[in-house]
Amino acid sequence: MAGERVRIELDALTALRFFAALLVFVYHCAPTAAFATQYALGHSGVGFFFLLSGFILTYTYHPVFGGVLDWQAVRAFYVARIARIYPVHLVATGFAALVLWRFGGNVWDASGVTTREVAAAAQLLLVQSWIPNENVYLGINAPAWSISTEMFFYAAFPFVVRSLLRSFGLSTPRVIWVAAAMPWAIEVAVALVPHPVAVWTAYVLPPVRLADFVVGMLLGIAFVRSAPAARSAARATGLEGLALAGVVAAIAVSPFAPTALRYSLFLMPFWAVLIAVFVHQAGALSGVLRRPAFVALGRASFAFYLIHWPVIAIVGATLGWTHPTLAIAVAFALSIAGSFALFHLVEQPMRARLRAVLAPQASVPRYAALAPREA
Repeated sequence: MAGERVRIELDALTALRFFAALLVFVYHCAPTAAFATQYALGHSGVGFFFLLSGFILTYTYHPVFGGVLDWQAVRAFYVARIARIYPVHLVATGFAALVLWRFGGNVWDASGVTTREVAAAAQLLLVQSWIPNENVYLGINAPAWSISTEMFFYAAFPFVVRSLLRSFGLSTPRVIWVAAAMPWAIEVAVALVPHPVAVWTAYVLPPVRLADFVVGMLLGIAFVRSAPAARSAARATGLEGLALAGVVAAIAVSPFAPTALRYSLFLMPFWAVLIAVFVHQAGALSGVLRRPAFVALGRASFAFYLIHWPVIAIVGATLGWTHPTLAIAVAFALSIAGSFALFHLVEQPMRARLRAVLAPQASVPRYAALAPREA
């Protein structure tokens, strides 16, 4: 492939995943919920996950799906995705169910027996984001709705990425960036048509969120088709600072954006620029992110994302929020400890075992084993 670059480990992007998950954590903590809701921090974090997922999968698998479609490779890809997500999801769901049984919860308490059963079944099958009932798609372990939406992306990925790679085989990165702006612009235009805005249709429904994923895929194609950037460390650091400042500024003014855009579309261009800048890992800020502690946090961010909800529920039910700083610190510390335990005791070993059993002959792209969590 023309313009193919040497495969590198994108540790700076891995670390950024943790900070996106942290936005979701802040959104779910009672003392910070009002502030986080005002600035749509949870929505912003999930939007980053979806965008980065498309980018990383394309970066990892473009040599696999860039030519003739190999059905063995498609099967191996699906096995890899299930092995990556399902063991941790299953453990986190069981943990969340125990917490609900012991302490209850807003959605759980408002649901009848039938709704609870449907929510549990949908959660285990990862289809909850297709059901337009908040008590179902937020049932049991609320953050897992995004994993359900991500499964739709995974199902489509081998075919969509092959089509995109073939369509933009002779295109320059600049042209691909313009193409990436098109699905975003179309969704913005549709979202700005006056209509009642519902959480499920604007934020949860998988086909609606496909734009996030496809934009990330196109950014990934632009990256692998571009020549390595030759930038001084000072210039690279300046670009990283500007990209990060752009995200912060966009979040700061997000309360003034139309409601329909605040779920994802308003932040998407700023996240895209952040990814495109930090992927080069040439500045001082990305150098900090590549330190082992931040990379380790990023690698455990999937587990952190799935376990923090029940941990916050336990802290709220036992300690309460009378001393908010202490309660948030305890919830954060327990979520971090739980995420590392899940990562090392469940995610890594079960991923290897499932792949060995279900796709023993499959070759694994070098970066796949080190990629950040795909949403």
